[in-house]
Amino acid sequence: MKISKIISAVIAVGFAIPQMNTAHAAENVVHLYEGEASAEAWTCPLTIPVPDTSIYTEGNTIAIKCESDEAPYFVLTSNSGGENWASLLPDDVNGDWYYYSYDAMTEVFGTDFSLLDYISVMSANSPTTVYAIDMLVGDTGNTPENDNSEHISRVVGYLPDWSYQAYGKLDFSALTHMNIAFCNPDSDGNLSCYIPDIEMKNIVNKAHSNDVKVMAALGGGGGCDGYLPLLDTPEEMAEFNEKIVEYCEKYDLDGIDLDIELGSNHEIWKYYADWVFSLREICDEYGYEFSTATAQWVAVNVSPDTYSLFDFVNVMAYDNDADESSHCDMEFTETSLKYFNIQKKIPKDKLVLGVPFYGRGYTSDGKLDWNSYVPFLELIELDKENYSRDLYGDIAYNGAVTMAEKCDISKNYGGIMIWELSQDAQGEYSLLKLIKDKLTVSASVKGDVNSDGEFTIADAVMLQGWLLGSGKITDWLAGDLDNDSIIDIFDFIHMRKMLVA
Repeated sequence: MKISKIISAVIAVGFAIPQMNTAHAAENVVHLYEGEASAEAWTCPLTIPVPDTSIYTEGNTIAIKCESDEAPYFVLTSNSGGENWASLLPDDVNGDWYYYSYDAMTEVFGTDFSLLDYISVMSANSPTTVYAIDMLVGDTGNTPENDNSEHISRVVGYLPDWSYQAYGKLDFSALTHMNIAFCNPDSDGNLSCYIPDIEMKNIVNKAHSNDVKVMAALGGGGGCDGYLPLLDTPEEMAEFNEKIVEYCEKYDLDGIDLDIELGSNHEIWKYYADWVFSLREICDEYGYEFSTATAQWVAVNVSPDTYSLFDFVNVMAYDNDADESSHCDMEFTETSLKYFNIQKKIPKDKLVLGVPFYGRGYTSDGKLDWNSYVPFLELIELDKENYSRDLYGDIAYNGAVTMAEKCDISKNYGGIMIWELSQDAQGEYSLLKLIKDKLTVSASVKGDVNSDGEFTIADAVMLQGWLLGSGKITDWLAGDLDNDSIIDIFDFIHMRKMLVA
């Protein structure tokens, strides 16, 4: 196809970028339930019989439309000799639609669906109202994927105030955001950190000269004890917020990152949602970005509505003390991201994968040793071969091979977050260099949206397919030709000019 015909086809759609379907084409859907059925937490809004089990077959997907703060369980029940009661959480979510694949169903129920008698929806931690249950037949294209029309691949690095001097050797061009850890209040709400004023200004100036945004990170492990007295009345909260703004304005900071790490029974969670809402309004007023760092043990106290107020969410996919061999393996990465995407309804392009630049040790009985903490740079000093390993003695960490895999996963989400920058090795052994190479060098061939290493007419065909709603883009950074963090018709026009030049 000639490039002129391609652009004519795209123009014919009125420059509209297709949005993800939330309703399904009638010829590809079997409607199992339509109506309204409600239930409290841990009860079933509805149970319906299964007269036709033949539609439960490979390639098909159950789609449930419901109103709920937590993803509901899909339950399969048999009185005919199969699994008596099998439940599963969704594979994906798009707005009010939750999706349960055939493969996931077979994992809990088995493959003999002739034994299936009933299906149910089970409320999780919150009340649920079900409006529809559909069976999507075959590859309908309706199972949601991340809408990357405004995808941003972030590289967020935390710079600790106790070892801030590392900024002098830091490659700022590898970052999009730097979070100053940590900026915490005194009893009067005045923020400070241990970085001297002149050095803080140097850091911010150097970051800004490299187009890196600098955020004030509030809280941190062990740094959250002084917040509750500043938030427990509306008047105190408003006064504290003003002091946060004063601090950001003093150093010309670009945003606020909340890293509140307190137990689930702490009283601060009574005020957290209101505080986040008030900070969202402030960030909108001053043009700040607004993020949070979180983990599953913290997230139990935070609703999807509250998470939706952040511009992005840094997922701390490390320090997993439930694993007996690694606190930061690939399985924990995937389950952490899925939890926040599915259970907390955070879009994939707002989830930033947190990775550790350190290792932790284990005791002889497989328990995480919280007293052990080895920066990556020290692991390299001990043995250069540690660069590619994930284990040195009893120290578990992420070496280059695993870090590269995590970079690849992050491309389907909102980027990478690093704890923390001063722990990195230098030169060829730098993990930050690896991340930069994986997330930016691979996109250095402008227009190479199919990631084959060159820019050709095939890339234009791929972009055309995506614009018309019938294809995918492999490399989003390469396709953002006008550098506005959005893939649209204007990028296609740039592509045409590049091809005919």
